[in-house]
Amino acid sequence: MELICAIDLLGGGAVRLVQGDYARRISAETDAPALASRFVGSGCRRLHVVDLAGARDGRPAQLPLLAAIAAAARAASAEVTVEAAGGLRSQADVDAVLALADAAVLGTAAIERPGFLQAAAGRHPGRVIGSLDLRDGRPALDGWLRESTGDPTELARRLLAEGATRLIVTDTRRDGTLSGPNLELLGVLRATLPGATLVAAGGIGSLDDLRALDRIGVDGAIVGLALLTGAIDPAEALGVLS
Repeated sequence: MELICAIDLLGGGAVRLVQGDYARRISAETDAPALASRFVGSGCRRLHVVDLAGARDGRPAQLPLLAAIAAAARAASAEVTVEAAGGLRSQADVDAVLALADAAVLGTAAIERPGFLQAAAGRHPGRVIGSLDLRDGRPALDGWLRESTGDPTELARRLLAEGATRLIVTDTRRDGTLSGPNLELLGVLRATLPGATLVAAGGIGSLDDLRALDRIGVDGAIVGLALLTGAIDPAEALGVLS
């Protein structure tokens, strides 16, 4: 299973939100490019960078900072992959992000506008990821400020059918809490979508959580707050998962 190190951006710095609440933030002790260098230097080979203001407001807000993060990560290792999320609701914004990052993560627009992800994947083959953020089983949109409807399994199937190379599934109630991932939800999706590259996010707070995800066959795990607090050491986690 792949360890994916998360860097969330807000107000020009790296932060983590508790359950997606913009008023409940935990700031990193170092700037975002330095954090990227640290993660990659510890062995992490995929960074998940989220523009939180972009996710809330509907278009990328921190492209220069994304560029600096990508440059720092690539200086630390030529093998790193930088995936970027947050506010990608037009093809022009997807193009702009992919001029800087290796992959673009599509959530709100991909869920609400069937065919949007397919068009982006057609323009950028192999570089588009689907994101399914769920609150109590319902899709959470616009930086998790709004809920929608739709069966999660059917939405997942559609995103993959439209060309998503992988599917990120986040339990927003658990995100930023270190309370453990939603193993039941992920287990159902793993069984339903056996051929998909499935990535877990939300609540991962310990090495035991990573081991549990590995046992159910999840392909990747996005870890954020646990890395900032030291609850999970990336080098140690990579040793456990190797």
